[in-house]
Amino acid sequence: MLLRSLCAFLHLFIFGTKESRVYLFLVLVTDIFFDALGVHMLNTTRLRILREVAERGTIIAAAEALYLTPPAVSHQLKVLESELGVPLLERTARSIRLTDAGARLVRHAETILAECEVAVADVTAFAGQVTGHLRLSTFQTAAQSFALPAVAGIMRQYPHLKVTVADLEPERAIIEVKAGQIDVALSHEWDFVPRATDPGIDRYPLLDEPIVVVLPSKHRLAGGPVRTADLTREHWCVAQESTASRKAVMHIARTAGFTPDIAFESNYFRAIGSAIEAGLGVGIAPLMTDLRGLDIVIQPLVEPAIQRHIFAAVRRGSGGSPTIKAVLETLRAVAGTLGPEGPLKFRP
Repeated sequence: MLLRSLCAFLHLFIFGTKESRVYLFLVLVTDIFFDALGVHMLNTTRLRILREVAERGTIIAAAEALYLTPPAVSHQLKVLESELGVPLLERTARSIRLTDAGARLVRHAETILAECEVAVADVTAFAGQVTGHLRLSTFQTAAQSFALPAVAGIMRQYPHLKVTVADLEPERAIIEVKAGQIDVALSHEWDFVPRATDPGIDRYPLLDEPIVVVLPSKHRLAGGPVRTADLTREHWCVAQESTASRKAVMHIARTAGFTPDIAFESNYFRAIGSAIEAGLGVGIAPLMTDLRGLDIVIQPLVEPAIQRHIFAAVRRGSGGSPTIKAVLETLRAVAGTLGPEGPLKFRP
């Protein structure tokens, strides 16, 4: 095991990035220490690598997420297999997949890594200081409405905390949280389109956002609340098939007894609003969507009413650290100002 670690370190010293060199140096020191004691134990870094391979499906993708080279990832997985004495991966020329033992170890890894997060949060709570560098991701409508004002407030209140904000799609953001590249990710879940529970993620609810109907300005239904059944004969402007909003549209349409006649597709609600303004059809959008300046009408959607539930996602067990706790509390407070009696109350 030690010889393999030395060879991998030499490879990374010549070809790897600064981050990957530091990473493997630490692994090497750990291996030397436990090898000297004659002790072999699970290495949490290797468990994290295995989980990333399971999450992303390829060694190359896992390596990119962890800022390592593919040879370094392959090496650590082989060391893990050697330590356990069982194959964890089935490799072919074109693909890689977990064995039954590998899948079971990933489930254990989720618990082990979460307990590590709990331990770090528990110990750092003694200091009680909000310091360091926190990486937060948000999606566009959350950024425009409450996330960026919340970050500004955090920076004023905690001057020793550096906050970096990235605009990421919620699906990618959750993956980046698990990989350790993001600390807090803003995400959402639509009614009728639940997200699968992720054992490596803790959720903190922030805001329930109504979904509204978007109509051309002179549409026959522009005068008041709209039922889904009223839109049976309409052309629709919708998001693309893989999105939660598209799946929600298909669900409520099926429930009302029709299949939407789709005239326009875009993953940008502003583009959908522009298509509706041009007369291509009707659509739905979250109430916080910035549609200002468009000649359209927005009305409540009823029968059924739909909401988008916005939440913060963190690595399981990490929510107790003073820094993450402070950020979550501020996000919740600012989002709370947009509640039923605030700006999110529908006003036609």
